[in-house]
Amino acid sequence: MKRLEDLEMMEPEQLEEAALRENIKVPAGLEERIKASLAAASIAQETQPQKKKTVRWIPYTAFAAAAAVAALLVLPRLGEPELKDTFDDPYLAYAQLEETFQTISDKMSNGVNEAQEANSAMGRPIEIMNKITER
Repeated sequence: MKRLEDLEMMEPEQLEEAALRENIKVPAGLEERIKASLAAASIAQETQPQKKKTVRWIPYTAFAAAAAVAALLVLPRLGEPELKDTFDDPYLAYAQLEETFQTISDKMSNGVNEAQEANSAMGRPIEIMNKITER
C-alpha cells in the first residue's frame, strides 16, 4: 500500500493500474450495500420537503419603505413656516459654525484612528495563517 501523498499525486489511470495489481478481496455483499445506500439516499432526497424560493422583491419593498419614511422625516412638511436665522449677529453664527465643524472634525479623527487600528489588526490572522502553512 502506498502513502496518501503518493496516491494524491497519481493520475487516475495509474491509480487504476495499481488497484488491479493489488490482490485485495472485496468484502462480501459490498455491491448490494452500496446499491441500498444509493437507493436510500435517493428516496430521502425525494421525500424531503422542497425549500421555498425566496421572494426577490422583498428587499426592494423594504428599501422603498425606508426611503419613503426618510423622505417624510427629511422633507419639510407642507404648511409649516420656513426656517429663519437663529443668530442676529453673523459673527456669532460663524463662531457657532466653526465650533460645530471642530466637533465634527474631532469625532471624525477618532473614527479614522479606530479604523486604522482595526485595519492593522485585520492583517494579523492572515499573517498567522501564512506562517502556519509555511511550516
